[in-house]
Amino acid sequence: MPQNEAEEIFEKYNAGLATEEEKALLETWYLIYKKEGNNFSASELIEDQDQSIESLLVEIGKRKPLQLWPRVAVAAAILIVCAFSIYLFTEHSAKENIEMPVYANDIAAGSNKAILTLSDGSKISLTDAANGKVSNLNGIMISKTADGQLIYTISGSANPTDRSKLNTISTPRGGQWQVRLPDGTQVWLNAASAITYPVSFNGSKERRVELSGEAYFEVSKNKEKPFIVKSLQQEVKVLGTHFNINSYTNETAVKTTLMEGKVLINGRTELKPGEQAVLLGTTLNVMKADTELAMAWKNNKFMFDQERIENIMRMIERWYNVEVVYQGQIPEDKFGGSVSRFDQVSKVLSILELTGKVHFKIEGRRITVTK
Repeated sequence: MPQNEAEEIFEKYNAGLATEEEKALLETWYLIYKKEGNNFSASELIEDQDQSIESLLVEIGKRKPLQLWPRVAVAAAILIVCAFSIYLFTEHSAKENIEMPVYANDIAAGSNKAILTLSDGSKISLTDAANGKVSNLNGIMISKTADGQLIYTISGSANPTDRSKLNTISTPRGGQWQVRLPDGTQVWLNAASAITYPVSFNGSKERRVELSGEAYFEVSKNKEKPFIVKSLQQEVKVLGTHFNINSYTNETAVKTTLMEGKVLINGRTELKPGEQAVLLGTTLNVMKADTELAMAWKNNKFMFDQERIENIMRMIERWYNVEVVYQGQIPEDKFGGSVSRFDQVSKVLSILELTGKVHFKIEGRRITVTK
């Protein structure tokens, strides 16, 4: 790859236009540089630069020593990518096959999978259901569109009590789904999650749904009828807004992150855009949010920032539908980085393993973690 192409990729990255493959390439350059042990001088690669690559990376390392792709200033990052392009594609050409961790087995990423449970208890696989009508129960017809959305059509013959009956959409481990609720609200469900909602919000003073797991909401505005999300030990009340709730039972806290609008949590705590509420037990704290981090899963990425390996592996468990076990001492180091959620699990594990702080073995659908 010529140097000008490397610079072009990074310009696209900073403009937010880089593809997942280009982002992964930048990340790989950094990892390879660290793995090679910094055995070259930046002054030999780039003339007339006041700061060497080595000293720059040392300073980055002091802030986030195990970060896979550091968030650095644009000027510093351009300096890095220029050095990488020269080094990797000239002096490093004799070692084109970089040694990456190799696993005997591999596991594919999750995909769009969900089950619709109707009010009478019957279940429909939305993954397998053909486009068109999927159910017609008591005057309430449910249709599936080409893009996977569900549309509810309620006939005049439908009993008012039937309209208030509940449906549930649930995703398995290794699945995700997007749904448009009867009021037009858009919901993205992460793996191992479920949302329960009435087949119609007409006739009620509020739009109430229940969530387990994680979901991102774009709520249809209705000043007369607030939208309420009930999850673990909290209720989030909104009129129309965009927000993410992470409420898995095996996580230590419930996290609500607001991107747009305004929400009220448990009737007393108001969130503003760019804030995150963290509920730990009965204690609710509000802090500035890393919205990119909170939205990463919806944007089809794994993104970590100073995360312990147990937290990362729980995400991997849910998305790849695997069992994770630990052998020996659990690494206490913290990791950062980003990788596509649609890569096979070996790609995610390889990037983590290149830090030298953690190692993995894949056997069937079991991943063993060692220090």
